[in-house]
Amino acid sequence: MIPLPRASVLACLLLGGLLAMLPLSGAHGQTLDDVLRYSNSFPAAGANITGLAGAGLSSGRDAPAALFANPAGLGWISSSVLGGNFTLHRTRTDTRFATPDATAFGDRAVSDYRLGSLSGAYSFPTAQGAFVIAAAYHQTDTYGRGLDVRGENRSNSISRTLLPSGFDVFDDGTIEFNTVRSRIAFEAGATDFSRGVFENGNYPFFQGANPNDPAVDGAMTLDQQDDVRAFGQMNEVSVGGAAAIGPDVMLGAGLNVAFGSYTYERFFRETETSGLLPPEDPQNPQPPYDPYFLSGTALEGFQELRIEERIEAELTGVSVRTGLSAQPIDALRVGLHLESPTWVSIDEVFGTAMETTLDCDFSRSGTSCPVGGVPGFESGSLTSNEFEYDLRTPWRIGAGLQYRVADLTILGDVEFMDWTTAEVDAGNTGSEDIDRAIERIVVDLNRQIRELDPTFNTRVGLEYETDLFGLRVGSAYRPSPLTDEAVAPNRRPPSQIGRQLSSTVPDRSQLFLSAGASVALSDKATLNINWLQEHSEDRFVSYALETGTAPVVREDLRRNRITLGITYRP
Repeated sequence: MIPLPRASVLACLLLGGLLAMLPLSGAHGQTLDDVLRYSNSFPAAGANITGLAGAGLSSGRDAPAALFANPAGLGWISSSVLGGNFTLHRTRTDTRFATPDATAFGDRAVSDYRLGSLSGAYSFPTAQGAFVIAAAYHQTDTYGRGLDVRGENRSNSISRTLLPSGFDVFDDGTIEFNTVRSRIAFEAGATDFSRGVFENGNYPFFQGANPNDPAVDGAMTLDQQDDVRAFGQMNEVSVGGAAAIGPDVMLGAGLNVAFGSYTYERFFRETETSGLLPPEDPQNPQPPYDPYFLSGTALEGFQELRIEERIEAELTGVSVRTGLSAQPIDALRVGLHLESPTWVSIDEVFGTAMETTLDCDFSRSGTSCPVGGVPGFESGSLTSNEFEYDLRTPWRIGAGLQYRVADLTILGDVEFMDWTTAEVDAGNTGSEDIDRAIERIVVDLNRQIRELDPTFNTRVGLEYETDLFGLRVGSAYRPSPLTDEAVAPNRRPPSQIGRQLSSTVPDRSQLFLSAGASVALSDKATLNINWLQEHSEDRFVSYALETGTAPVVREDLRRNRITLGITYRP
């Protein structure tokens, strides 16, 4: 390893420290990925509603869970009720990791256990009609998932994406980069600079590992590992009520406060396993050999690059739901509800850190490299940046019915979501340059949102209920709103390493299956157990390339939710 001049190193570190204090445009979670994530929720909340995959909520369910969709359903509650449940989540991701040269398979499971819901409703005694108020806490979504894949790549390197596209070189040896990411990569030894090449008028930066370099002659093999984990949840506290406005017609409304957190962690490692050395004769180099050698750079002998990323987001928001529910005949109940956008405030702490390991300088030391190489450089911080922005989720309108034949009830709902009504907004940071950069990202992101398709979410279910027990099954389907225009590369903000959207539209449609059972413990208490499974597919792009094929992880995700709870009627 050839040391950099001390003055240049100190100047670069000083500049890097100043840049690290600035928000990194494009590296926070302000992407279309996050708009979709924070706008969605489970199709059901509450004990028995989970076993029906939410079917019946739009028509008006006689339970505090009605606050989750159509609060007019509260009006059908005949007596006061209390309830709650605990929830077990287990998410399993089966993966297929494809590099240009190899394919590997893997799986990973993530689990958590917590309070799922707590609710109560009070039915006021009335001479005629009905008047009911209720309050409820529900876990509305969970973000736990992960993948850990590994494979060989002889075609490209992540360090190619770290080369700066814009920079300034000063007479005192300092270099100013147009992005913090490129600066971190340079300080960490993932890229290097050649003053001789720069003075000749050519592009002066070189990537640490380059399987396409002529000096390699196809002999470089990179072992790549991508380890990703996400966790967190969204919750909702709702208060509302319903009243009869006519014979067998209920009107209801509810106010909802949403809150939660989301954490994204990623560890990417790239190791050069072919052991390339400098040429035996530097005056007459013969491939294959270390591509850094003879490039006029300060570093030599790339061995390993490690990249860590972390995003921690805290979310708070508010929304309103209103609805009507009517029973034109004893066997039939129909309903209609409208849900305002949730106005969400998102506070993020995020960062990126990189570290390299290098081989010995064989040509100068005359010694062999110790096992594991020698420490190189490191730069960056996982908590160096903070950012705040606002999200307005789409409007929702739903309709449903339930038809009862003896002890059997058939339920069905449809919900319309106009994704183009979502919007992202960011406040001012106090820096004119940064505010302009953020504004460009926001404008481009809102343009992507307007390219999304509207969706019709459906829920169906069957419930058999007697005084002693109940059985239920259900299914829900949510089509993906993504389109080619929404995820086109020229419409994406500067991408963060490993963001999940790619230029090819992944099918993120979600299919939910559910089942449940209830057993009467007494004339006042009922034990409920319910299961809900979500199945969806996704794609994770390890890094984006303008040309060539980057490693891609295809994900088959199954998320199981099991609830165990009690319903009590005083």
